[in-house]
Amino acid sequence: MLRLMIQALKVVAVLALAAAIVVTAQRALSHYLSVASANASGEPITFVVEESESVDSVAARLHEADLIRSATYFKLRMRLTNRDSQLKAGRFELRKGMTVNEIINTLTTAEGVEVVQVRFQEGWRAEEYADKLVEVGLISTPEQFLDAIRSGTWDREFLGSRPSGASLEGYLFPDTYEFRADATPEDVINTLLDTFDTRVPAELRARAQALGYNFHQVMVIASIIEREAVVPEERPLIASVYYNRLRAGMPLQADPTVQYALGQPGNWWPTVTDPNNEAADSPYNTYTHPDIPPGPICNPGLAAIEAALQPAQTDYLYFVAKGDGSGTHAFARTLDEHNANIQQYTQP
Repeated sequence: MLRLMIQALKVVAVLALAAAIVVTAQRALSHYLSVASANASGEPITFVVEESESVDSVAARLHEADLIRSATYFKLRMRLTNRDSQLKAGRFELRKGMTVNEIINTLTTAEGVEVVQVRFQEGWRAEEYADKLVEVGLISTPEQFLDAIRSGTWDREFLGSRPSGASLEGYLFPDTYEFRADATPEDVINTLLDTFDTRVPAELRARAQALGYNFHQVMVIASIIEREAVVPEERPLIASVYYNRLRAGMPLQADPTVQYALGQPGNWWPTVTDPNNEAADSPYNTYTHPDIPPGPICNPGLAAIEAALQPAQTDYLYFVAKGDGSGTHAFARTLDEHNANIQQYTQP
């Protein structure tokens, strides 16, 4: 009898231990799955829920974004808490490290983050960026943005060769962006600079040294190429002309630099009729000043930057627009050839 009692107690003890293990394991698993991600950095991520999107789809995308550990657990929690019918459409700011319940609460009760889409065109100068930001309502006056790019402290490796006191003209990477409606000018600028750092990586920027110039000087050339080139395949050719002229001690004689010096609100790129006399004292007049201008004249896109860093190998020293609507240019090695091209393409 005693033996049977001892055996029964052993069985009870084993069952109790097993139950405890199961409960502990369940709790551990539940805790593991409820902590959305192993990355608890708090890094903000904008997550978009589309109209009529299913819980299954949202769960899958949350998992892909490393915001949750298990799509299945997320769907189960949504259904157990009767939230599957409360999913809202919109843009939400989530953070890595949020729990599943916090994410569910955000996606079912919070108002979506209001965002503003902005397109900054290749070849725009900073003032045009500021005008666009006023237009979409992110700032009230252009000066809010322009003062920030001229006076802010911006710690980026690629800005190292930029002269002291220079603005960020040239480094505000043109692209289509989405900003929070309450974004500050500094928020916008940091996003533009971060995009520049990603799209123009260090290994590409390093090519400047092989050309014999620092990166800031190459960005000046890239900005001029952006304003001169129309046909993509001509960008490296135009780059070669400018580098050839610099090596020969010739002024760049680029009309867009004079336009930059003459630009005024409402007409940032005026027509140049007499470049030797218009804005003649400006260091941006590359007819009257033989050196590279002190800074970029616009914010070039990646193609122009690549052309400036990888110019074609030519003997060209001149080019003139053909004026036939194609956007192409006639290139020349000598002044006589250039004058003949001018006669052919610009004279009536």
